[in-house]
Amino acid sequence: MMLLRPFDPWRSSLCTCPAKLSLNPYTGCAHGCLYCYASSYIRGFSECRPKVGIGRLSSETKKLHGDELVSLSNSSDPYPPMERELGITRYCISVIKERGLRLQIVTKSDIVLRDVDLLSNMRAAVSITLTSLRLDSRLEPGAPPSSLRLRAIRRLTDDGIPVAARIDPIIPGINDSEIDALVESVADAGASYVISSTYKARQDSWRRLYFAFPKVMEYLRPMYFEQGERVGGYRYLPAEIRHAILSRIREACHEHGIGFSSCREGFVSDASCDGSHLTEAQKQRILR
Repeated sequence: MMLLRPFDPWRSSLCTCPAKLSLNPYTGCAHGCLYCYASSYIRGFSECRPKVGIGRLSSETKKLHGDELVSLSNSSDPYPPMERELGITRYCISVIKERGLRLQIVTKSDIVLRDVDLLSNMRAAVSITLTSLRLDSRLEPGAPPSSLRLRAIRRLTDDGIPVAARIDPIIPGINDSEIDALVESVADAGASYVISSTYKARQDSWRRLYFAFPKVMEYLRPMYFEQGERVGGYRYLPAEIRHAILSRIREACHEHGIGFSSCREGFVSDASCDGSHLTEAQKQRILR
């Protein structure tokens, strides 16, 4: 089985991601996020373990043209706690850098700061997820606190590495009241772009959220399962509710002078929906 695979896990009609390759150095994730979608299709997802055969990455990248975009990671965070000792993600970054490929990192962990020496001199951008400033320990019990993620955004930005913030997902009644505070926080930390989306329900994540926030989820039930729509195996909020939420985020971003995009929402974006265009901004900085 190939380590590098074309990114299109949902085959959703709403997915507008540019062509890229997906790489997961680990299988499973230690963050335990209540809203996680990957737990619905990866067996033993809560048991994080190194990806089998990661040593094949070097030979696989030799077959590429040299300008491909690699997204690391789309299912399992590339920086679980064990990465501090194992350094598997660092190895992957080194290989990608050696081949001259573009790199997009998506994480919730400040461990990414360890690899600034590699990232600052390659076509790379980092996306750091920030879902809540006050409920992060409940929504993402195994992930670093939001304060450390904001600090990571600041340090990466200070080192010249483009950073996007993923304010994702927005769950009405849980974190939608924090939209302005979240956008202000990431903008002040130095993020130049925000990617956002609303919560898409699947059975396992709905169950976890219901256990933690029963009143809110009971309130949301008819919106998702009666008034909403089914897209690619997920239950969506009604389009008018989703787009009203995203409009609020976009307006807040523009007030702070940063770009905005949405993910799988059928809603307007300022640039690439995943923030991968920031890797080209890094290219221009290196050339100068």
